[in-house]
Amino acid sequence: MSVPPSLPAAAPTDGAPTAKPRRRPLAAVLRFVFGGKRAFATVPIVLLGGWVGWKAMVYQWYRGVSIGERTGVITKISHKGSPLCRYESVEMRVGQQAGAAVMGSETWEFTIDDENAALIPQLEEAERKQTPITVKYRQDSRDINAQPVAPPNNLPWRYCVPTSYHATGILK
Repeated sequence: MSVPPSLPAAAPTDGAPTAKPRRRPLAAVLRFVFGGKRAFATVPIVLLGGWVGWKAMVYQWYRGVSIGERTGVITKISHKGSPLCRYESVEMRVGQQAGAAVMGSETWEFTIDDENAALIPQLEEAERKQTPITVKYRQDSRDINAQPVAPPNNLPWRYCVPTSYHATGILK
């Protein structure tokens, strides 16, 4: 048996559309970015960017689990921490009114973030006068049912303070 000769390709006419090869722009970009020796630089950069994005998402997810207000008398303001992590530690007696000790009053410890440092002089004045003050706060936690004094374990670079309560304002 003989094989029939293949037919010659017809030349396109002036009015007939020609089939263009399909372009894949994403494939071309990926081939350019990750092709050859460039992959030694781009792969670690992409992985680092993904890790930083994940950590930023985790930080925002667990920030501000609870917000509220507490009223009491400031008993102590101290500057604590290692040279790499300085912070203000404030203790307030909740349940104490006008300087008189009340049965069942508790000590509440909180800290002040750097962006709210303007609150420190107001808190120091309230401590000197021993007047009741209402503090607005934010609680950061890894779990809504966690102990209130335990800082999140998954955010070690952010938390070097022993409490998860942060003052955000003072009500007059």
